[in-house]
Amino acid sequence: MRKYRTNKTMSDVENNAKDKIVTRGERIYLRELLEDDVTERYLSWFRDPEVTKFLEAKNLTRKDVIDYIRASKETATYYMFAICLNESGLHIGNLKVGPVNRKHMLSDLVTVIGDKNHWGQGIASEAIRIGINLAFNTYGIRKLAAGMYSDNVASYKAYLNAGFVEEARLKDHYVLNGKIMDRICVGCLNPRYE
Repeated sequence: MRKYRTNKTMSDVENNAKDKIVTRGERIYLRELLEDDVTERYLSWFRDPEVTKFLEAKNLTRKDVIDYIRASKETATYYMFAICLNESGLHIGNLKVGPVNRKHMLSDLVTVIGDKNHWGQGIASEAIRIGINLAFNTYGIRKLAAGMYSDNVASYKAYLNAGFVEEARLKDHYVLNGKIMDRICVGCLNPRYE
């Protein structure tokens, strides 16, 4: 059994998390992201140049992540979820709803699959679909948005497959490792408000 830095076993973390399941899909479920999730395995995702290639969050410390989790609870301006496999309970990524703009009922929807063993299987699209449902039905969001580097083809496809549509391209918006790229803006409207 894999040991976590907190000296808790994976089973301990899974048992604590079972009460926190928010919503379940065909292969995955979302649950509240817990401080106990911030293990060496978790932090390794944000040190991996392949995982973080298109992320702003890189080389995170345990304190960075725990402070972020705590701030989400204190401010209620964003909500953090662990993406876990139904079959094993393994935490393989994160989904964030937020920041939430309550005046305009808008929010970003951000996903990362940190465990590369689960890339290319459509799990990100499933997580995004579950996140859409959660944002619309639990938080009353009218419109979701996401943005990505134009070279981030996998993310672009995941959002489109989940029901987002391309709304705009901001020409030459980013510079990544000396390469200039567009920013692709995608959005998803809550049908209750159309």
